[in-house]
Amino acid sequence: MSSSRSRCMAALGLVGVLAGAAVLAIALLVGVPWPAAAVAAAAVAAFAAASLRLSAWRLMLRLVGGTTSTGPEEQVVANVLEGLCLSHGLPAPELRVIQSGAINALAAARTPDHAAIVITTGAVEQLERIELEGLLAHHLCRIRRGDAAFETLTGVLVAWPLAAAGWLRRRLMSRVLPPGRSLEADFDAVALTRYPPGLLSALMTLSRQTARVPSPTVAALHMWIDEPDWGITDPIRHPRLDTRTAALSEL
Repeated sequence: MSSSRSRCMAALGLVGVLAGAAVLAIALLVGVPWPAAAVAAAAVAAFAAASLRLSAWRLMLRLVGGTTSTGPEEQVVANVLEGLCLSHGLPAPELRVIQSGAINALAAARTPDHAAIVITTGAVEQLERIELEGLLAHHLCRIRRGDAAFETLTGVLVAWPLAAAGWLRRRLMSRVLPPGRSLEADFDAVALTRYPPGLLSALMTLSRQTARVPSPTVAALHMWIDEPDWGITDPIRHPRLDTRTAALSEL
């Protein structure tokens, strides 16, 4: 099991334990016999973990927004995505488009078989086909590695509840997110496409842009391939775009 998938299981287990412990404490306080209280706590723990596992990625998609647009330009992106998945035997994620002039994309997932990629209209309209391939390959690798599922869980469990507590949210997210995850997905994407200049060109275009995705949910701040800052002074980048482009330039 990959480290990201292990982290997902640990996070789900922690949610289950906390929910079960709360039910057990309440049941004992109101006088429920110990065996019955233990059974109820175990049932609630299992239900809480399972419910979160099933619903977190759909909740994240609702927070982020986007539609399953089928215009001619979006169809080009869908064809590129389908080609990548078919040629490498990968499950095809949903493709959603969010209206924004910024070039950006993210992946939300439960498992590699239950995932979605959200891409901006700016990326659809401004990137060349080979750049789109690199961008999509990056997110396919995040889905396959389990990073997207873990990022989705942390967004729902940590970033979303702490949306108004900026400093605390960023501090906790910096602690729980594995460092270097984006760079590792970059290398995996290059191995997938066998063409480093595609993703490199896409990232260099992202590094030069000034537009930002409008009014995003802070729950997904860490999930975009180019993490928007929106006035935040210490964004959670692992690592920065210039570091990633320098690393890809050496390939």
